[in-house]
Amino acid sequence: MAQNNVNTLRFFCIGTLDTKLHELHFLSNSLRSNLHRFSSFKVEVVIVDVSTGPKEPETVQDFSFISRRDVLSCYTGGSNEKGSDSTLLLSEDRGKAVSVMSEALAQFLKKSHDEDKGLAGVIGIGGSGGTSLLSSPFRSLPIGIPKVIVSTVASGQTEPYVGTSDLVLFPSIVDIAGVNSVSRVILSNAAAAFAGMVIGRVHSLKDSSLLEDKPTVGITMFGVTTPCVDAVRDRLHKEGYETLVFHATGVGGKAMENLVREGFIKGGVIDITTTEVADYIVGGVMACDNSRFDAIIEKKVPLVLSVGALDMVNFGAKDTIPQKFQQRNIYEHNKQVSLMRTTVDENRKFAEFIANKLKFSSSKFRVCLPEKGISALDAPGKPFYDPEATGTLVNELQRLIQMNDDRKVKVYPHHINDIEFANVLVDAFLEINEKTTKDSPHPQVASSESVEHYHEDCVSNASSIATIAYTPSEFPDARRETLEKTQLILQQLKQQIDNGIPIIGAGAGTGISAKFEEAGGVDLIVLYNSGRFRMAGRGSLAGLLPFADANAIVLDMANEVLPVVKKVPVLAGVCGTDPFRRMDYFLKEVESTGFSGVQNFPTVGLFDGNFRQNLEETGMGYSLEVEMIQKAHKMGLLTTPYAFNEHEAIEMAKAGADIIVAHMGLTTTGSIGAKTAVSLDESVVRVQAIADAAQRINPNAIVLCHGGPIAGPKEAEFILKSTKGVHGFYGASSMERLPVEQAITSNYSVSPNKAIKVPFPCRCNNGTGLSDQVPVYTIKTGDTLYDIATTTFAGLVKYPQIQEANNISDANTIQVEDKLWIPLPCSCDKVGGVSVVHYGHIVELGNSVEGIADEYGTTQQILLTLNGIIDPKTLQAGQLLDVPLKGTINYYYILS
Repeated sequence: MAQNNVNTLRFFCIGTLDTKLHELHFLSNSLRSNLHRFSSFKVEVVIVDVSTGPKEPETVQDFSFISRRDVLSCYTGGSNEKGSDSTLLLSEDRGKAVSVMSEALAQFLKKSHDEDKGLAGVIGIGGSGGTSLLSSPFRSLPIGIPKVIVSTVASGQTEPYVGTSDLVLFPSIVDIAGVNSVSRVILSNAAAAFAGMVIGRVHSLKDSSLLEDKPTVGITMFGVTTPCVDAVRDRLHKEGYETLVFHATGVGGKAMENLVREGFIKGGVIDITTTEVADYIVGGVMACDNSRFDAIIEKKVPLVLSVGALDMVNFGAKDTIPQKFQQRNIYEHNKQVSLMRTTVDENRKFAEFIANKLKFSSSKFRVCLPEKGISALDAPGKPFYDPEATGTLVNELQRLIQMNDDRKVKVYPHHINDIEFANVLVDAFLEINEKTTKDSPHPQVASSESVEHYHEDCVSNASSIATIAYTPSEFPDARRETLEKTQLILQQLKQQIDNGIPIIGAGAGTGISAKFEEAGGVDLIVLYNSGRFRMAGRGSLAGLLPFADANAIVLDMANEVLPVVKKVPVLAGVCGTDPFRRMDYFLKEVESTGFSGVQNFPTVGLFDGNFRQNLEETGMGYSLEVEMIQKAHKMGLLTTPYAFNEHEAIEMAKAGADIIVAHMGLTTTGSIGAKTAVSLDESVVRVQAIADAAQRINPNAIVLCHGGPIAGPKEAEFILKSTKGVHGFYGASSMERLPVEQAITSNYSVSPNKAIKVPFPCRCNNGTGLSDQVPVYTIKTGDTLYDIATTTFAGLVKYPQIQEANNISDANTIQVEDKLWIPLPCSCDKVGGVSVVHYGHIVELGNSVEGIADEYGTTQQILLTLNGIIDPKTLQAGQLLDVPLKGTINYYYILS
């Protein structure tokens, strides 16, 4: 990569040239024009191609250009031999290709920033795929370097793209599909805005005060704690500290802790407003995650902690508050924001969460507790004033946190917004803050000159999918490791869906099946008893009959499968209606065995009619399977239940199912497949109805199709193309039994239209020249006597001979399933002193006398003599050749 003159400000305009060439060219022109118009700096606009398709993009003539090969040459995640074509790294799988290109771009930008000191900003354009490709590499650049994406998804859920970075998404309004009257305005405005960011930043960097080396302190705030935060901030400034204030909206806490982790905040943290914990525990919309406080503790920065706004849980508009909370104390902050007062029990849980975090701290901290109220709404005469709830929080923190000289908890007779309490917080901070902190090196905001690259993508581990809103209130029985594992699995599946890649699940009945399903690239593997029965040659319904203990079989199968599956999540098929299992305890056994989740199998959903009705009436119905899924969900296990109709989909979604598998009944193909099933077209309607029902309850539910006529990739592709909101295919018989049947059968079968020889004994004791052991043929639909004679028996017999041998007066009156005697001709005598039967071989193109002799176990000379042939080269295709055979005759059967 060529080095750039450090006196030149260099800008990258990035996108996929194979689809966005004209738009990128227009954007680059607009950017260059704006930069020249408003700045005297020397600038260079460079177009960077990140195309992933097979088509080789055009190059650009009037701009500096970096090809996708140059970008891919920076990729470090795969084997690319020096001198080879780097585009070979791009898979035909679009999702994988985008992932490789995104990582390559991140390495390219890092190298450009580290080595090319003139890099002044990056701007890109893209749809959902392009935005996903660009956003992670853009986030990896230091805070301060302008980074903009003109995107079709800029007005939706943008946290997965932006994370905690300073990336700006610019709404495209219309799809980025050509330069038109709307996109021309949008791209021009984006270029002007980006140019303004760059010029303003370059000029501001001349002011050395922006890089003044002050220790930085992170502070959390909310509107209801603003007076306290303002007073703390003002006093810290007077004490010589720089403050960074973070709005505690779920993202704010993460952003602060990311900067702590990356060394940007070293002065300490005054965590005044810990309200995100309340949303996490109860289930609000501004929740932190389970890692809250971890970075502060790991980095051992001075910490002063309080309990601001833990009196409330945040929701959106009032009608979006979950039904179970509708009778609680609700305060409508505005039409878009509703607040709910927390209870005594909830405050007890908040205290436990915070205390459990602080017990891992090995550095100094202070917990400062205001006993007269913890927000502007928690005060006498205010809607959230509840001394009992606030008192419980304060008392529990005092009781649970182990104290010593370095770890102190104090209660103060103030309200959180009193000036006296603000001074208490600062005094506590100064007490534990080392004086040397002010002299410690301070990471700098990235500049366009030689600036240390301090910011190593503080959000590199952030999910590129929509945040999955998990809170402890949903998972009261969950182990942390299990819940985190489930979250990771779902994040990976959601990412795959975002990249347009179907989710594939597979059933396994043996270790070898599971091992090679993983090798084949499936995303989920499910073990259940029917898998073992199927691989024993029995139908899937064997798993629903009283042949064995279904749940015991699954635990036994784990010993065979779990050791050979290394990465793919393995789930257990659990019989939720088992009357001799205490499901709470059994699910813990499933979890401890090593399963990642559960599916409801055996399932009564495969039963219908009176029998199903009787099961429901006698307490052995589908509702028990719903209860099992609900228990597993609360334990944090991945749940992927079967649903056979809309009602069942709704019940499973309400139970917390992560993945709904729309079941169309027993798979229909193969030797033990069902014959009765819905059609593929009917399946489209049913799968769509199940998906719609589930997603009305949980819009984030993943839906897979399964069973019935959906027996393989072609059928699954048809369903996925014909439905919306269906994300993949789950195969059981189709993933295991059918491939085994087909593979084994193929070793012993032949292709259609290939001739095979069938030995046929020819006895001539009857003196008729016809064997008295003739083959019997069963008539099939569409057969005629002529076809049977000429095709089935290769013309070895004429159709009138078949008609005569079977006493058929009218050749048009044969019936399907009738049996016909086939009078194959043969005669008997001796050739060379050996008793033989004579067989008429029809010579085919390419046959030779030598080859025919070898085929029938005779000699060339016998064939030549018997057929009066002098020169073997005169043999012609279609010629009938008398072939002497010892004891049997082989006739040809043409497969259809």
